[in-house]
Amino acid sequence: MGLERIEKRQHPHLFDRVIGYVQDGLAANCLWLDHVFGRCERLVKVQNGQKYFTPNWYRGKREYLLLTPDQRLGNYCFFVMDEPQQVTWSAGETSRLRSPFSLIVWVDIRTIDEHDERDTEKVKEDVLHVLNGQAWIREGSISVARIYERAENVFQGFTMDEVDNQYMMSPFAAYRFDGEMRINNACI
Repeated sequence: MGLERIEKRQHPHLFDRVIGYVQDGLAANCLWLDHVFGRCERLVKVQNGQKYFTPNWYRGKREYLLLTPDQRLGNYCFFVMDEPQQVTWSAGETSRLRSPFSLIVWVDIRTIDEHDERDTEKVKEDVLHVLNGQAWIREGSISVARIYERAENVFQGFTMDEVDNQYMMSPFAAYRFDGEMRINNACI
């Protein structure tokens, strides 16, 4: 597959810069993560007249990697930027941008739980520690307001079928950390 552990934008701007700092914090402090993806894209495909929405990482050269739950990627996470993005702007001043965001994390608990207790709360705690200070965010900021664990909430906005749902129950777990991301954009 040829994936790096941290898949980042090579030339990040605005929210992708903030995401890059959080990716570094997750990779450094959540050693159980096999892949830390940046902002994914929501792609739509039509089959038999029905629309299916999937999370995908853009690899370049018109190639995408599907980020649905299964064991091929190991333990991984990715970001989703939501709408609307709010802009506070005045001519000649720094623009302030705010956007809802989600960090989606998928894990095979067997690979990280040394006591075989299905300790899903440890995974949540590890990620919260990163989001609450272990990631050194040099530009912008983030805050987390909600955490979801049910499949229909974790992958909200994406089409999941029964096959995908088998990867959302023991020994697997998934989380969606929802919050707000902020970044300033200096005037030109």
